[in-house]
Amino acid sequence: MASQTFKVPSSEVPGYSAIYRNSQFKDGTQGSEFSHITTACELFQHHLAIAPKAEFMGTRRFDPANGTFGEYEWLTTSDIAELIEDFGSGLDHVFAKYTANSKGHGTQQALGMYANNRYEWFVAEYGAFRSRRYTVGICDAVDVQTAEYPINHAELSVIVCSIDKIPRMLDRMAGTPSVRVIISMDRLDLSRPNNLTQAFCAATAGPSLRKRAAALGITLLDMDEVLEMGRAKPTVAQLPAPSDIGVLCYTSGTTGVMKGVLLTHDGMINGSRSSHFSFQYTDTTYLSFAPLAHCMDRYVIYMMMFGGVRIGFGMGDRARIVEDIQVLRPNIMLGIPQFLTALYERMARATIRANGMTGVVSRIAYRSKRQRLAKKGELRHPLWDRVLFKKVAAQLGGRIKAILTGAADLKPEVIDFLRAAVSCDVVQGYGQSETGAAGTIQRLGDYTSRHIGVPNAGSDIRLRSMPDYGYLVTDLPCPRGEMMIRSPSVFTGYFEDAEKTQETMDGEWLATGDIVQINTTGTVSFVSRTKNLVKISTGYCVSSERLDRIYAQHPMVHSLFVDGHQDYNKIVAVVVPEPTEFIPWARSVANAPNASLEELCAKPEVAKELTEVLRIYAASIGLTVYEQLGAIYIEPVPFNEKRHLFTSLLKFKRPAAIVHYDVQLKKMYEEVGGHL
Repeated sequence: MASQTFKVPSSEVPGYSAIYRNSQFKDGTQGSEFSHITTACELFQHHLAIAPKAEFMGTRRFDPANGTFGEYEWLTTSDIAELIEDFGSGLDHVFAKYTANSKGHGTQQALGMYANNRYEWFVAEYGAFRSRRYTVGICDAVDVQTAEYPINHAELSVIVCSIDKIPRMLDRMAGTPSVRVIISMDRLDLSRPNNLTQAFCAATAGPSLRKRAAALGITLLDMDEVLEMGRAKPTVAQLPAPSDIGVLCYTSGTTGVMKGVLLTHDGMINGSRSSHFSFQYTDTTYLSFAPLAHCMDRYVIYMMMFGGVRIGFGMGDRARIVEDIQVLRPNIMLGIPQFLTALYERMARATIRANGMTGVVSRIAYRSKRQRLAKKGELRHPLWDRVLFKKVAAQLGGRIKAILTGAADLKPEVIDFLRAAVSCDVVQGYGQSETGAAGTIQRLGDYTSRHIGVPNAGSDIRLRSMPDYGYLVTDLPCPRGEMMIRSPSVFTGYFEDAEKTQETMDGEWLATGDIVQINTTGTVSFVSRTKNLVKISTGYCVSSERLDRIYAQHPMVHSLFVDGHQDYNKIVAVVVPEPTEFIPWARSVANAPNASLEELCAKPEVAKELTEVLRIYAASIGLTVYEQLGAIYIEPVPFNEKRHLFTSLLKFKRPAAIVHYDVQLKKMYEEVGGHL
């Protein structure tokens, strides 16, 4: 197989690998197509030109009589364009009247955004772009501090939010002194409540909120009032330059304090355009549900706006995303790994893991589809799709062409199953807030797994040796090291943190903090974050994140996190068992045929025996003695039920987990001994 990357000749320097590029874009550029589009505003005008009367943004209709959501109601691209113009003019009046001296970045002012995904977010954001303002997304999916930090760090004075967020904003006014104006996405008199919030807004909420805000010295408006200001007295648009800041995006905080990432219009457009060239999607339907406070969903939307897209917004309840999908029937779906894993578990239980004849037939069909895919590169099967998998695919609307995923690693068996069961591409990619969510992307038609694709069009990557951890660019046959990215999509720096910016940049290269390897096919495989590498007391370097993925492959493991410490010579882990495999095995070990999951997890003999099972498994697949678990704590409650252990993008927060399981970790280290 030809390499999917182009190795730039003579580009190696000591300590660094050669420079690698997408083999379809060897000159390191994206070519001339769409080169005239350099800002988000120009991208919207492009979409307006190609689809002015097409359905663009939709919201599910809510029926207050029975409390249910129905079909989608749509606004055209022209409808959205009119709203953007009027709201942008209204924003000019709001800032001039109430916060003329509001803080921002350089000559630009900031607008806070605080809501679930909905079309009003897009209108407000583009209304800000229209007058060279940038937006700051706020997300409180985890705790109050997650919302307060960006408000205070960016010193936001004007925030647009959904009505359900306003009470908690007013509750915390003492902790967010910069806020002067709150603009509700919903009518404060509730005469025309939005479908997304009508389900949980009390009839008296609006009037009471106005009184509370006034008592606190806060000007409380709603979007309709701001739109009317703009219609009554239109202002002249001051469109952004490519180098202007479009978004101040706060990192999700997996490793500590959030950082404010400054992304230019040109950078955001460059990243999304590069992926459009990889996929060439046109006239797609897309469900927006990954938080717009971060980069990923916005990046995918922009990517599809080059070819035309209609965007549906769900009910705002992640537990009911599948229902939104079935009603919208999207072509392209962004799949957060945790969501896709849960989807796989449910589908697999009903098919390949089912008992009786259903399971037998499903396993035969699954093997047949995988063999056809491997030999012919064909996603569809004339028999098994009609007999079995068409019903499975219908759970995702029946029209999915591709599922795009990133943010965290996805198990190969999940990828393989979804390709077979849904008959669609499952495309893994890599990006950070600092790269505007762009970085690497898997090609359509590549049905392999265990990698994150190749460099985006117009992006260069290289590796930097990490000798202290044993990862070298001279490793054979696959160079390994910290991934560095050079691209127009890379951020301009961290907001008000020149020192951290300098630490992150190596000249014109972004140091991602992620260890990867370049495979013989030219694809890139993720190994670990450098912050998740630790040297144990023997001097051996352990990648806890890598070991998480490996041990999670064992059938009795649902999930786990591995921990190592420089003062001990053994690693330990907190393990969440897979109940269907674990319970019968553990009952046999404990000689307790009626014991519950919780009772089995608490039995020392079960923990000891499972540790040995995992040690034997680790040895059988070639892990070194230092990578074999010395002790485990069995946790009956899945990690995803502990919300504070995950970011709003459902990425695992290892530092928070270490604090949460501090007692158990200390006990395990005492058990394994080896303290120096």
